[in-house]
Amino acid sequence: MKSMKKYVIVILLVVFSGCARGNHDLSFDKISHDPVALRIMLAEMPKGAELHTHLSGIPYAEDYLTWAAADKACIDKTSSRIVEGPCGNNSIPVRQLFVKSNIWNTVVDTLSDRQNLQDNKIWGHDHFFDTFGKFGVATDNRGRMLAYAAKQAYRDNVQYEEIMLSIYGPHGVASLSKQVGWDGNFDSTLKKLKKAGLYSEMDQAIKIFDAAEDLKNQILSDGNGSKVLQRYINQVIRVSEPANVFCQMAWSFELVRKDPRVIGVNLVAPEDDPIAIRDYKLHMDMLDFFHNIYPDVPITLHAGELTPLLATPEALSDHIFLAITKGHAKRIGHGVDIPYEKNARDTLAIMKEQGIALECLLTSNDAILKVSGKNHPVHMYIKSGVPVAFSTDDMGIARSTLTNEYVTAVIDQGLTYADLKNAARNSLEYSFLEGHSLWADVSPYKMIKACAENSGSDKECKELLSNSSKATQQWELEQKLKDFETNYLAAH
Repeated sequence: MKSMKKYVIVILLVVFSGCARGNHDLSFDKISHDPVALRIMLAEMPKGAELHTHLSGIPYAEDYLTWAAADKACIDKTSSRIVEGPCGNNSIPVRQLFVKSNIWNTVVDTLSDRQNLQDNKIWGHDHFFDTFGKFGVATDNRGRMLAYAAKQAYRDNVQYEEIMLSIYGPHGVASLSKQVGWDGNFDSTLKKLKKAGLYSEMDQAIKIFDAAEDLKNQILSDGNGSKVLQRYINQVIRVSEPANVFCQMAWSFELVRKDPRVIGVNLVAPEDDPIAIRDYKLHMDMLDFFHNIYPDVPITLHAGELTPLLATPEALSDHIFLAITKGHAKRIGHGVDIPYEKNARDTLAIMKEQGIALECLLTSNDAILKVSGKNHPVHMYIKSGVPVAFSTDDMGIARSTLTNEYVTAVIDQGLTYADLKNAARNSLEYSFLEGHSLWADVSPYKMIKACAENSGSDKECKELLSNSSKATQQWELEQKLKDFETNYLAAH
């Protein structure tokens, strides 16, 4: 009799466990080990936002070459760099590559990580970052690139993008920073930069970007991608001397205040670069300085994009911790070196408590750092209560898409549908979109009462949706997820 009771209890536990997980999870389980069926399904899954992507890294090499051919540009035969025409002795017209497949393939390999030389742990890292300098004049047309990004977002069922790019005046800030110099005093340096005319080209920079957005809208018209909302994060290149990095930050924080389309600041370029390593703490102090002046400007940081092959134990020990405590980062990109941080558990606890999200970049981490599978810390972040959102980083270079990132999250990391749905919601909750959230609680996600009980018809809910870009995007995602679960998961 006792054995029968135990048997019944076990059966009930199994049944209740299945109910708790939900029918959608169980339907997902049926195809989660079938890569073909999984990708077909995840291609249709609404994914919310793409939070970590660099504009010049979004187009594939083939697209850059197609544009370059139309622009009558050339390929440097030595470096495979796209250069302006007319073509000289060491360059050939890009259009010739369409009938010379051997050269075409060599150039595509040069402009991407297509070769994927897994036997060389440093090749992916070095080659990945080298590609950016080879796109050349093909990146001059920003409007075309923004339209491409929107179209790809549409293909991936992404409704909102935060795109990293560099919006500066026609002359940049390098010469000005050199003119003013660097004495280590933040206050006096900022005053000198302002007096020297730091912001004199800002209106012009904004007008140039206006033209790029106008062209994007012309290209998209009312077609695919035209409804994708795009906002921008200005890039500060951290692999230069302190005067230039400080000057870029001063410009970028003011730009966010002046142009509502630009909603945040990030430091970019290899984190293991000798200057980036040497000045990392100084850069965090700079961010702390500007955060005190511009407390409402969101900061997201590349931090922890390191492994023991690329950095010393000292460099591995505190980059994420400093990014969130000194650099005031609201999100962290990569975060791969968390196992090597001396205060790893404290860092994870702070991220959980303060709602600092991880921008998880699985394909990029594999291509650049050769970190994947059980060696990737994404499970540690999730178990620690840190919000995680998936992004592509540089999909064209890494030959990926956001759909591929979701597939990798399942096949390589064993994540469930509930994990993916949570990540999609996180992507909007921890975006830098303006306005109040649709959610009263995020652990687990619980919608505010006015919207949850009245399908958006309640006066308070309507007011929220009309005044908050964030809530509007979140509401749209919830409707799309509901349709997806009804029409796809329930049917399987």
